[in-house]
Amino acid sequence: MVVFSKTLTKTDVDVRLSFPMKALNCFEFPEGKDKMEFEVTDSSGKSWEFGISKRNKTRHSHPKPVLSSGWRPYVQAMGLKMNDRFILDDHKDKLFSKTRFKVRAERKVPALLKLFGKEIEFEHWVDIESLK
Repeated sequence: MVVFSKTLTKTDVDVRLSFPMKALNCFEFPEGKDKMEFEVTDSSGKSWEFGISKRNKTRHSHPKPVLSSGWRPYVQAMGLKMNDRFILDDHKDKLFSKTRFKVRAERKVPALLKLFGKEIEFEHWVDIESLK
């Protein structure tokens, strides 16, 4: 199931990835903590360790969740740019009763379709791993 999908901004690519508050429901922060680490697997099967943090709710009404530690190495390894799309999926591992996370990075690429003898140009999302 998709936890969230986001078209990347300059700040997302250069510093940290902010994401919707509703996605916080998928994470179980340790009692009294505003930070945690979690593991994800990309589309090639490689594991990445990300740090997620949120603002302290006693000082801020809006938690503003972000991926920070581990995010920049992922961005650099994937060659992510502004306007690429990042997708975080989760699924329950029934054997271990644990949530597992997968990530995908996509880029819009031009394509050409011939329909009734007429060429039509369009863009579509492609997994960045397939572009390497």
